[in-house]
Parts: sequence; structure tokens; C-alpha cells
Amino acid sequence: MSQTTTVNQPTMDDLLKRVGGEKELEITDRVSGKIIYITKSEVILDIDNVGLGLVRGKELYNDEYVALLKEGETVEAVVLDLDNERGMLELSFRAVGRDKIWSELTKAHEEKNTIEAKIRDVNRGGFLVKVQGVYGFLPASLLAPAHAIKQATGVEANNLLNQMKRYVGQTFNVKVLSMNEESDTVVVSEKAVSDEINAVKLSKYKIGDVVHGTVVGVVDFGIFVRFDSDLEGLVHISEIAWRKIDKTHNEYKIGDAVSARIIEIDGDNRINLSIKQTLENPWVKFAKKTKVGDAFVGSVQKITSFGVLVSNEDEIQGLCHISQLQIDVIDNPAKLHDIAKIGEKIEFKVLALEANEKLYLTKLPLDIAEQRHNENKQREEAALKEAQQVSEVAV
Repeated sequence: MSQTTTVNQPTMDDLLKRVGGEKELEITDRVSGKIIYITKSEVILDIDNVGLGLVRGKELYNDEYVALLKEGETVEAVVLDLDNERGMLELSFRAVGRDKIWSELTKAHEEKNTIEAKIRDVNRGGFLVKVQGVYGFLPASLLAPAHAIKQATGVEANNLLNQMKRYVGQTFNVKVLSMNEESDTVVVSEKAVSDEINAVKLSKYKIGDVVHGTVVGVVDFGIFVRFDSDLEGLVHISEIAWRKIDKTHNEYKIGDAVSARIIEIDGDNRINLSIKQTLENPWVKFAKKTKVGDAFVGSVQKITSFGVLVSNEDEIQGLCHISQLQIDVIDNPAKLHDIAKIGEKIEFKVLALEANEKLYLTKLPLDIAEQRHNENKQREEAALKEAQQVSEVAV
């Protein structure tokens, strides 16, 4: 007759107490174990001389931390319970995971490494992001040029927010600018990553090179042009055309293809471009074929206290001084409006062309006109000299 022996299965607590020479585990202790099973909802560790430990639910810390784990890897966890309903240690990654994440963020900050940030929401200042499970902020001004929000005149703030919202859910490569572990927040920059990449790209360009790109922003002071995928430069309003431009929006719109010359690359790799320097200067052409005494037919653009500004069909501008409009001296500038009207076409004679692209016109016989022109210049020079002397005495 066989004899049956009843053996009571030991609990996890019993096993822990039988580990010879080892300190008994207590709640809040840290243990190390090899990952033998991993899903999004739980991780099981094999702990030497102890058995199995389970990390689940909110104790996984966050999805980003779990995504970094791999089977066979040895990791740490904190003991929450010595014997759960599955006969395992109940463990937590929360403290350990936070330490690891912040250690990696600190390293990324110190070594200026590139990491990923996921856009989760926007506000008027920028983007609320999540970086390896830590909440952070990406200022709109620190987006890479390829993602930068360009505001054109008349675009309302709500419209800008709608533009920004299209990035929600996307992941950007960033660098950590600052971090605060106590408040569990970081500030990141996407521009820092693109600047690093673009510095290499930009090294193949030099002042004077002509680039071909697309208008990506139109503002009051100029237009932004993107070329070579994600390099971006500013064409100041004064560099758009040889003629005077009053409103950039009348000249270009987003999406227009343009060619521009690189005229400056500053220490921060900011690029200044010129469209007009890729075009023939109409003044040079005009000066080559024009001499004193030639007729100049121009449309009145502006009437001032010192004379009339006119422009011909090639948009060459000239000044007819108040003293050059008629033989009789005009003693009151208000009378100019009786002599010329805005938009009126009038024929003048060329009185002088100067190297600084100044054109002087006259309605008088040339001998009288030249005498008055010289007298005016002498008076201007004398007034300038007197002003300089006054300035020197004041100093």
C-alpha cells in the first residue's frame, strides 16, 4: 500500500525567508531581475534566488519607458507587495523608470544629443510635447524652418493656431534646451537640430551664389525663401526689386518660385538673400544711353515742398527741384500743386546724372538750369558744413 505525503506549497514570503545569507526583502526595496515576458500591460522579471516579479498597470511608469525595455535585459524595480494573487512579487517601475528617463534626458542635454518629442497640443506660444514620457514645451519660434509658422499681414491669431494644430500627433527631432526635474518639465528646440544639419549644408554655399527656391513666408519687411530642402533665407523688402516696393504682398505670394543671390551669412547661420541682384539694374542701362539735355518723360509720383518726383515707364525716378520748374522763382511750395498733378505725364530734360543713382531734371533752358543747380548744391554744402561745425562745438 502506497503512502501519500501531503506537501504544503511555499508562499513567496516563505521562499524569501529561506534565501540563505540574503537580507529579507521588504516593501520599498529595490530588486534586479531579467525580463522574461513583456507586453504593453505587464512585464515579468526573473529575480535570482527569489522567483518571479510582476510589474503592471500604472506601475509600468509610462509607454515610453516600456518601449525602451527588451526581453533578456536586467532592470531594477521597487517592491510593492511580497506575495500578490499570482504568487509573485508585486513590483513597480515608477521610481526606477523616472530616474532612468531623467538620467537619459540629462545626458541628452549635456551631450546635446537629438531625441524625439511628440506634439500633444498647442497654445499661442508654441507646442505642448511629451519627451520620453516627460511633459515639455517647444516654443513656436524654435521650430525648424520646414515647420515654422509664417504670419502674413492680416492673418489672425486663430488662423495661426489652426496652422499649428496640424502638427498635433507628429513626432519631431529636438534637442533639450533646459530641464527642471522638480517640476518634471523640459523645454526643447527643433531649430537646434535643423541648425546643426543646415550648418553642414550651408558650408557648400558662399556669398554671391544664386539659389533657386520657393516663397514660404510674406511679411511687411520682406519675404522668406526656402531652398535646398530646408535652408531658408530672408529677402528684405529693399532687396526685392530695383524700384521702391511699398507692399511685399503685391509682389509675391506663398508658393512662388524665385531665384535669389546670397548676400550675407551671419555667425548664427542666418541667410540674407537678394532677388534684385539677380536682375539687371535698370539704372545702369539708363545711364549708359542717357546724356544731359535728353528728354525725360515721366509720370508725377509725389509732390513735396522741395520739388516733384517723377518716374518713367522703366521706373527710373528723377527729381525736378522747385527751382527748376519755371523761370520765375516759386516762393510758396503750395503752388507746386498748380503746376503738377499726381499721375500727370510731363516732359523734362535731364539736368544731371550722379553715380549714386540720382537723376536731376529741369523744365528750364540748360544754361539757366545748370546755374541754379550749382547754386543749390553750394547752399546745401554750406548748410551741411555749418551743421557739422555746430555738432562739433556741442560735443
